[in-house]
Amino acid sequence: MKKRDKIILGVIVLLLIWVIIWNVLPVGTGNWNEKQIQQIQSVSSSDNFCFAAMGDNKNGFKTFDLIVDDLDKKKDFLFAINVGDLVYDGEKEKYRIYYNEMSEANLPFLVGIGNHDITENGRANYFDIFGNFYYSFSYNNSLFIVLDDANQKNIDSQQMAFLESELKKDFRNKFVFLHVPPFDPRAYIVYLGANRTAEHSLSDKENAQKFVDLVSRYNVTTVFASHIHGYFNETLKNVPYIITGGAGGEILPSDPEHYFYHYIKFCVDGNKTNYEIVKFPSPSPNTLSRLIHSAWLYSWYYVVVHRYEIAIFVLVVLLIFDVFYQQIKNFLKKKK
Repeated sequence: MKKRDKIILGVIVLLLIWVIIWNVLPVGTGNWNEKQIQQIQSVSSSDNFCFAAMGDNKNGFKTFDLIVDDLDKKKDFLFAINVGDLVYDGEKEKYRIYYNEMSEANLPFLVGIGNHDITENGRANYFDIFGNFYYSFSYNNSLFIVLDDANQKNIDSQQMAFLESELKKDFRNKFVFLHVPPFDPRAYIVYLGANRTAEHSLSDKENAQKFVDLVSRYNVTTVFASHIHGYFNETLKNVPYIITGGAGGEILPSDPEHYFYHYIKFCVDGNKTNYEIVKFPSPSPNTLSRLIHSAWLYSWYYVVVHRYEIAIFVLVVLLIFDVFYQQIKNFLKKKK
């Protein structure tokens, strides 16, 4: 065997060992959300604060990195929260990439769980990294409740009981976060040139109505959701619902009024609240541009996630070609 072939073989072996170790290594130190809550509650209490809400970054590395950078530059957020679809699917390596991006933020950064996050053993991986699937915390006179409806069907009875027990508490502001909204604010959607019924919400309509009634009964300040890759603001039974699904994932519909990359800056000032939409560069609002952009997102995501496996494959091909070069050359000569 030639010296260069031995070197290539050695690199292949080292990469294989690294892939095995990399897949075994834990992502983070565990219980991420609880540690972020401790940071939030260690800040001096104030009636005046802001937080950032977003969702559906999924495979959008560039946009999500821009969001993290923007949050750091502004330095006026108590915390940020991503309400789900952190990853394309729940494989550990994909969570690792998201975790590394998110942990670069110099502020507490909470997460909720989305439907993409629970596939491919995602629930177990999510729990190992972030902790409980639903939880609550408070700051000053505001209560924050994060729920798990990643099954896209309903909010289970245990969580509904938890939600009501939390909402009974005496807080001036009450905020609820979940991934799948209880209703879709759109009657239909123009998708790839065709009109389609918009049903990107909880499929159990009776359960969804119970949720809507419950948050209305206890005068929830705002409900935040994502799942729909865009921005919508609807008020139902006197409760505002903000859908913010523009943190980096694909956006195919071309309506620029609702479908663009963004996060929400939501501010509390005593009895008053207000918010603004912080926008980021988005693909041109036409079907072709958005299809090309989405194809690029998925392709680049695949390369980043499988970079070591791709490198091993390329090296194996090079090694085989180099080892059998003379035989291949002679074979081609005979063909002529």
